[in-house]
Amino acid sequence: MLEAVHVWVMPLAAGPERMAALYAALAPDERQRADRFLAAHAREQFVIARATLRQILGRYVGAAPADLRFVTDGNGKPALSGRELFFNVSHSGGLAVYAMTRRGEVGIDVEQLRPRAALLDMADRFFAPAEAWAIRSLPPDRREEAFFHVWTRKEAFIKAIAQGLSFGLERFEVSVPPDEPPRIRHVDGDPKAGAAWALVALAPAPGYVGALVLRGPAPPVEMRTWPQTA
Repeated sequence: MLEAVHVWVMPLAAGPERMAALYAALAPDERQRADRFLAAHAREQFVIARATLRQILGRYVGAAPADLRFVTDGNGKPALSGRELFFNVSHSGGLAVYAMTRRGEVGIDVEQLRPRAALLDMADRFFAPAEAWAIRSLPPDRREEAFFHVWTRKEAFIKAIAQGLSFGLERFEVSVPPDEPPRIRHVDGDPKAGAAWALVALAPAPGYVGALVLRGPAPPVEMRTWPQTA
């Protein structure tokens, strides 16, 4: 059993030859989805991220990437048919991250740190009141990173529970850096419901922050780089 969670980190860049090979590895419906992107940059990122997901999953389950079959739940979260391996994917800017585990449903999120003019307004609108207040209480030069830590923690949680943004980001509260350890303080006001989930802060690359969430005690997390060089 894969006790640890493997987090693969990969830059979303590829030359023409590799792009052609990645496109060929997609299923017909995935190629159709890629072809619907109007912006070339967005299309390329989708192809790289989706084809690489197939390559990584194939490595774990011993199958050719093109032979993998996905199913989706009622909220659209993809899973392997048979669910012998749980996974989740996120990308931002020029970076993608992939979480792989056999422990159960997992959520991962990554965000590139970047200036946001309405950062505090967004926190007031989308976060729990205590989270927004904690970010406002920080020195101005620390608010941006704290905001994105909170955002990735909340996104990772709703991906782990496969609810989507309809669940409401204000319904649960996460710890705000520099508070440690990272944790989910409560879900709908219930601290025990929050404590049932493990929250791990990630630093996948300079200029990026991320978070990983899954049910149960905090697992060991192994950071890896794709493609493998050895």
